[in-house]
Amino acid sequence: MMNDPSERNDAASADAESCAQCGAPFRCGVRAGDAACWCAALPALPHDRLSPGVGCLCPACLTRLTAQIERASRPA
Repeated sequence: MMNDPSERNDAASADAESCAQCGAPFRCGVRAGDAACWCAALPALPHDRLSPGVGCLCPACLTRLTAQIERASRPA
């Protein structure tokens, strides 16, 4: 999933952010000045799942959340 070394979770990195859900360090490409972030490759979250003022999620938490939303939106 994350093959680019710049997308690794690296607490020692000057570009490290903390996940708003679990606190894990991760690299936000946009905040680091990249043209795009790794999260742009994932489906966008529905607006009702966004919380103003809450920061970004790490790759593990965002992947888990998008999978939960996808499962919940499938017809039974």
